Amino acid sequence: MGIEEEIEKLLRQGHSPQQLIQMGYRKSTVYKVYRSIKTYIAEVSKPEWCITDIKFNPEGPRYLPGENISLSFNFQNTSNMDIYLYRIGLWIEWLKPNEWYVQDVRELVKPGQKRFFSFSIQVPENIVLGEYELKFGVEKQYLPIAGYQGQSLSTEWSEPIIIHIKYPLKGVKVFVSHSVHDIHLVRQLAQQLDNYGFEPIIAEDIQEPGVQLMEKFREKIREATIFLVIFTDQSVRSKWVIEETNYARQIGKPIIPLKEESLKIELDIEWIEFSRYEKPEIFASKIINAIESRLRNIPQVTPFVFILAALFLGFFGGYFMGSTKKDKK
Repeated sequence: MGIEEEIEKLLRQGHSPQQLIQMGYRKSTVYKVYRSIKTYIAEVSKPEWCITDIKFNPEGPRYLPGENISLSFNFQNTSNMDIYLYRIGLWIEWLKPNEWYVQDVRELVKPGQKRFFSFSIQVPENIVLGEYELKFGVEKQYLPIAGYQGQSLSTEWSEPIIIHIKYPLKGVKVFVSHSVHDIHLVRQLAQQLDNYGFEPIIAEDIQEPGVQLMEKFREKIREATIFLVIFTDQSVRSKWVIEETNYARQIGKPIIPLKEESLKIELDIEWIEFSRYEKPEIFASKIINAIESRLRNIPQVTPFVFILAALFLGFFGGYFMGSTKKDKK
C-alpha cells in the first residue's frame, strides 16, 4: 500500500488531517489526499468566497530561514450576496494563534467580483526546517442584495496550503533500507532528509503494480546516490533488508549503516550509532554529516574497494542468513 492510499484509508476511517500529521505523515501529502476525498468522507462547510491565482515571489516551493517572500492572490465572492470585506489577511504556522498578517479593506464586493491583494512576509531566522500551514483569513459580513442589513462581522478561514521551509534539493537520492516495524522512525528520518535537500526513497511508498518486489527494490537502489540501512532488532531479521544490503554491496553503492545502540552486532564497516529516543534534529545531523562526507569521497572509489565489498558480502550474507527468521519487510 502506497503512502497516499494509507492516508486515504485512515481518513475514511475517521481520522482528521491533524491527527495524521501528529502521527508523522507529511502535511503536504495529508492535505493533498484530504482535498481529493473530503466530499466523500464528511459534510464539509465551505466559505462562500475563495482565494485564487496564488503566486509566490520568489517562486517556490522551498524557502530558507530569513528569506523575504512576496505573496499575491485574488479574493473572489462566490456567494449570491454582497460581501462587506472589512479585513483580509493570512496566518502562517510560525505565528501565534491570535496573530496574523492583515490589511484593512472596508469595501463592498459584489457576487462574482474579485479583489487583488499582495503581502510581504519574512521567514523567521531561527525557524525549524519543515512544512508550515498557511491559511487565508477574511473578516467580513454577508449583506442582502437589497437593504444591506445583515449579520455582524465574522472571520472565516480557508483550508491550509503548505509552505516548505527547507534547503534546496541537491539532486541526491537516498535509499532507506528498513523493517516495516520501524516505519515510524523511517518517516521521521525521511522528513529530515527532505528538509536538508536530500530525496529519500522509501520503496514501499512507490506503487508499481505487477512488478516483482525485489526487482523494484533493486531498481530503486540503482537509482539512489547513497544506500542508507537502518539496523535494529527487527531489521536484522528481515530478509528484505539483508537482500537489499547485499545487493547494494554487490553493485558498489556507497553505504551508510545506522545501528541502534542497543543492538549487538559486528560489522566490518563504519556505522552511525543512534537512539530512537534522541531528538530528530540530533539524529538527522549525524546522518546529514555522514552523507555529505560520503559524497565527497565517492569520486575516489577504486577497484580495491569493490574487492573489499565482495569479501564483506560473503561475511555479511553468511552472518545474517544463518540467524535470519521469517519476517515481513
